[in-house]
Amino acid sequence: MAKVHNLAFDYSAYDNAQEAEAQRAIKYKKNPALKQKTISVVAVIGICLLVAVVLGTMIYGRVEISSLCSEQTRQEEQLAQLQGENVSLQSELAQKTNMSKVEEYAENELGLKKLDKSQIEYVTVDSDSVAKVVKAEDDNVFVKIKHWFSSVLEYIGA
Repeated sequence: MAKVHNLAFDYSAYDNAQEAEAQRAIKYKKNPALKQKTISVVAVIGICLLVAVVLGTMIYGRVEISSLCSEQTRQEEQLAQLQGENVSLQSELAQKTNMSKVEEYAENELGLKKLDKSQIEYVTVDSDSVAKVVKAEDDNVFVKIKHWFSSVLEYIGA
């Protein structure tokens, strides 16, 4: 600024105050690069957190897969053991239900003997035999009369 010298007023003190005010305004002026730095720092922290979460999830998944594989191996071993036990029990059952063992048990323990042909009896049944279901009668007089008429009609063949 051009300095105008006037003897009545000293402008030099005013000029220094304006310059100091301008410097103070510049000093407190927000720096846009600082704002971008803040945003980039927040972005880097967010990305780091995201990466940490993804890695944690992957590690947890691997641990779960490992535990499931060990559980599967344990279950397969138990299945093989039970299948072997099943085979031995089936062979034991087949051995105990062998016909010769059953006959021997019946003769020795129960005192049973085999049938001979003289013990067999044949029964003949008439093929025209019919069973009739008898219903319980009511105590009501009118019901008895109705049944009597229906039996008479049935006897007549009507």
